[in-house]
Amino acid sequence: MEARHFEPLLTDVAKHFAKPGDILGDDRFTRQQKLKLLEQWDYDLQLLLTASEENMPSGDSSASGKVSEQVVELRHVLSELGAPHDPEAVGPAKIGAPVVDKQKRQPS
Repeated sequence: MEARHFEPLLTDVAKHFAKPGDILGDDRFTRQQKLKLLEQWDYDLQLLLTASEENMPSGDSSASGKVSEQVVELRHVLSELGAPHDPEAVGPAKIGAPVVDKQKRQPS
């Protein structure tokens, strides 16, 4: 997909896709574009979880549970693309560890 059509999707991935699996099955995107969308969505979800943890909920009492379910599905989709969540990639932080694209990593 052309950058001019792709970039706006990154501003609010959840607005454009009902669930992470929808990105995986969308043939309009390259693997790298799918990873970028999923990474952005993961980051957004981590921010929501952090806000909830710090007593800044969205107002929907079930939102935290929905976000947690989306994180699980998102991590599963990332694994299917060969880029699993790697909690040891960085030190402790309020938001989760980055996605690690196993296809880009060079053997040590």
